[in-house]
Amino acid sequence: MPADVALDPENRRLYTEILRPPAGYELELALATTYSLDFETALVIPATMALHAAESRAETLDSPIALLEGLERMSERLVIFCETGRIHGVPKGVNRLCGLLEHMIVETEAPRGGAFHPKLWVMRFAGQGDLPPAVRLALLSRNLTTDASWDLALMLDGELGEEHPPENAPLSRLLDALPDLARPHPAPAKAGDIARSLAADVARTGWRLPDGYNDISFAVNGLDAAVWSPAAEPVMAVISPFCDADTLCHLVPSWVRQAHLVGRAEELAGIDGGTLGRFTSVKVLDDLIETEEVEEALETRRADPPARGLHAKAIISQRYSTVSVTVGSGNATGPAMRRGSNVEVFATLKGHAGRVGSVEDQLARMAPFLRDHDPSLPIDAPENAEAEKRLEEARRALSRWPLVLSCRRDGQEQVSLTLRAEPSSVPVGPVDVEIWPAVLGGNRAVNANAVLTGAEVDLGQVALRDVTRWLGIRLSDRDSGLTLVFSLGARLEGLPEGRNAEILRAFIDNRDAFYRYLRFLLEGADLQGVLTQDKSGQDHWDGADFLSGDGPILERMVAALTRDQNRIDEIARLIERLQPSPGEEDGPVPSDFLELWGAFDAVRRDMKGAAGD
Repeated sequence: MPADVALDPENRRLYTEILRPPAGYELELALATTYSLDFETALVIPATMALHAAESRAETLDSPIALLEGLERMSERLVIFCETGRIHGVPKGVNRLCGLLEHMIVETEAPRGGAFHPKLWVMRFAGQGDLPPAVRLALLSRNLTTDASWDLALMLDGELGEEHPPENAPLSRLLDALPDLARPHPAPAKAGDIARSLAADVARTGWRLPDGYNDISFAVNGLDAAVWSPAAEPVMAVISPFCDADTLCHLVPSWVRQAHLVGRAEELAGIDGGTLGRFTSVKVLDDLIETEEVEEALETRRADPPARGLHAKAIISQRYSTVSVTVGSGNATGPAMRRGSNVEVFATLKGHAGRVGSVEDQLARMAPFLRDHDPSLPIDAPENAEAEKRLEEARRALSRWPLVLSCRRDGQEQVSLTLRAEPSSVPVGPVDVEIWPAVLGGNRAVNANAVLTGAEVDLGQVALRDVTRWLGIRLSDRDSGLTLVFSLGARLEGLPEGRNAEILRAFIDNRDAFYRYLRFLLEGADLQGVLTQDKSGQDHWDGADFLSGDGPILERMVAALTRDQNRIDEIARLIERLQPSPGEEDGPVPSDFLELWGAFDAVRRDMKGAAGD
């Protein structure tokens, strides 16, 4: 058996590795697509990409300065497309930073009535020195959420060339189409620019394939009536958390000599015996994998236990010595592979069985974590299935209606928010709706049933820094009392100027915070350094050193003025946005620093003017 096969659970890759530039490269643009998303992940990703992140998600979330700088640096370089209505829950912790995600997250709808379900990353990197531009593609089975599960990821690096390899056309077409899929609000112009630029890059990228593979092709479903599915071969394995009988029979015709199926027990319980009889083996995750004791139980098997629950999707097939491995976002279901109503993306790699492993080799590496499916075991029927269906239908209906959040400034401190729907009514069935400004939490929820019939709803007053287009939504089924909580984006109308500066001032609100952030800008510190600094609460830079003319701040600023004016420009932008608010005597920037900054700023302006002559 080859030492490294695609489905080996020990062949692990941390998510941060996918987002980290190759050696000698810097990130230029990045785009992600996902079915579902949570705000915490959306906040961590920019910090991870911009600051060469630490491994600890929790530590990153506990550092507002790191999150803020990540958002600042990536605001013009990153866009995330997700299914509308599938942003999980509401923000937690440093939630007002979510206002800075407004143009980074684009809610999207599948054009053929299914789900927007592709899960991929595309990144372009600029090479240092003579290194050519590079492109990275990652196809995943997981969403941008905290869900812990068995997942698959394919990461490919490549270089831009003059040719347009035909196999890249489906990927390029998907990226190019993304801005037009934005619903119910149009995509921001910058999001469209990023998508189209990366579509052009992907069209002419030559990929470096994983060891042992000699061919790759891509497919996309859901953009038009054409529907792709992998070709059947004499030996096959289907790994899919969700499946239906019709699609399984389509993927594995009766003439297939040997076939294996790995799925979820609750899904397989709904498949008839005749369909399951087509498969030589039918497996599910071992129950041990679902328990905390699994680590001890598997010590003798060498591998660390995989995460909880099956979410990986793959179809492996073999004809003679050629093995094909298809990975991507699509389950073995009608919307993904038969009707093509879902937007899905797939990649198929081909290689020699002796180098990449046969179908049996792939399954053998997973065997310690699998058990035979026993159809006689009882499966708990979901409680309130009808209520869940009603709530999902209401979520989908509400998500498709453009919500408009009107802002009216009341004095210097407060902004009044009024919500309405366009068009004027939303049919959601026997469901009650509560809505609140997302950053304030569910305790500010108001009954919004009136929105469903065309009336405006007053969401109260908030501080300018807390105004955001993100709304918390709670749907309650009247019959069962079951609830569903998620977030939606509204179109902001009349947003007062200065909101982003107010968010910045919420986190840089005193002298110490200002000097920490200044150090951050001047040193170009990586994330681990910032986390260490935040955890200790100490900073080896003392503002007094600057004022005495004998400290690292002064040295760094002089060096930046002569060698890297971009950092001085960032400081100028920071100071401009931290100016005292009307009626406020002092801002967070020390007055004596501002006095000396005036000299630096004058030199900066003179140098920029001379450069333009």
